[in-house]
Amino acid sequence: MTVPPTPSGRLHVLVVSDGNSPSATQRISFGQPFGDAGDDPAVRIRFEPHHENVADIEAAFGRQRPDLLVLSRYTSPRGIDWIGLARDAAIPVIYHLDDDLLAVPESLGAAKFKAYNRPERVQALRDNIEASDLFYISTGELKKRYEEHGVRAPMVAGKVYCSVAPGDIGALVAPATGPVIGYMGTGGHSADLAMILPAVCAVMDQVPSLNFEVFGTIKMPSELERFGSRVRHVPPVADYADFIPYLRSLGWWVGLAPLEDNVFNRCKADTKWVEYSLAGMAVVASDIVVYRRACEDRAGLLASGAAEWRQAILDLLLSPALRASTISAAQHKLRARYTHEQLRRQVLDVFSQALERARHSGRLRDS
Repeated sequence: MTVPPTPSGRLHVLVVSDGNSPSATQRISFGQPFGDAGDDPAVRIRFEPHHENVADIEAAFGRQRPDLLVLSRYTSPRGIDWIGLARDAAIPVIYHLDDDLLAVPESLGAAKFKAYNRPERVQALRDNIEASDLFYISTGELKKRYEEHGVRAPMVAGKVYCSVAPGDIGALVAPATGPVIGYMGTGGHSADLAMILPAVCAVMDQVPSLNFEVFGTIKMPSELERFGSRVRHVPPVADYADFIPYLRSLGWWVGLAPLEDNVFNRCKADTKWVEYSLAGMAVVASDIVVYRRACEDRAGLLASGAAEWRQAILDLLLSPALRASTISAAQHKLRARYTHEQLRRQVLDVFSQALERARHSGRLRDS
């Protein structure tokens, strides 16, 4: 899919986010598929942080001079200021989300629940979505959820979310010399990890040489403190560009992807499976819709309930052949279905749809 020509010959896309720098969401969705170095021949992606001052927004927009504006997870009322500038410049606006931010559950923690459900933030989110030309959503399940919320903006859902560079697959370090299993995640996923702690503790008791690690902002559960030096917390890596190399360097034999089966989580993408598999780890994941497509064809083990989790982890730890075949099947699937080029084509199609909608509405500036 190609995009319509622009005066510069390349489509200049400005991606604006709520934070001071692009998060993993923006890097995964827009940076990686178009090359973080900015050398894509058709599209130039630029990231812009949040500005609270309208004058700073106007200055940033004037400096960047985009052909297309993307607001990614942008829940600030300042979104309308960005959209107003895009309307004045006669360029299209895409709103992008990878979570159900209209219904963040308490299970993500009291702080996130309170912050995301503030009425003014929810209203700003709706206003930003509805004022855009196109609403780009990470998964089909999430699209259905926003339809249930009554969102009226034109929506399009992706089939690929987290993608990989084929050349990075197989560039692995040797696994840890002893068996290590691990979980990566933020503090908002404590409930997911807590769900499988009985199984983790049982396996740790059964395999005395086994170590367990958590990686990220999530805290080490107190239930595991009795294992002493056999458990370790690995601090988060701030830059997503450094994340996969660091994850790979941990050498985990098995990566765990538990996820509570609720409405919010069913809308998520299979990102953990992608990242674990790319890092050369066999995956055990919750048996819910998010991971079933990823783990089919023996590319991961699915589990529900403590007994199944315990057995799946043990099977992978005690059978090198099963572990190797699971990793091989997963990486074969990454090459076939999860490449940066596939995501690039998907996003180009979204850009083209937004440009076409703006053209039909009479809002697109002349090339």
